[in-house]
Amino acid sequence: MKTTKINKTLKTKKIEPIKPVNINSLSLYSLCRWAALKDAIDIVGDKCDEKSVSFDTIDLQPLDIIKYVDIATDTLYNKVLNAK
Repeated sequence: MKTTKINKTLKTKKIEPIKPVNINSLSLYSLCRWAALKDAIDIVGDKCDEKSVSFDTIDLQPLDIIKYVDIATDTLYNKVLNAK
């Protein structure tokens, strides 16, 4: 198990090794959903950077994120299907 420093304090956090993920078993829709979730988190992170606010201190709105992921998933899924 690896140990890393957090912030500038002497506190440490133990990080479990990352296990490989096999995406071959995921459906196209599931892959689009994961991509939409990553996009949502990136958007929130960018807004935090713009406002110079720590990601850990913001009040996330789960229902808004779910709504965004639902819409973005369908949009991305349709784009991928139409590109085939």
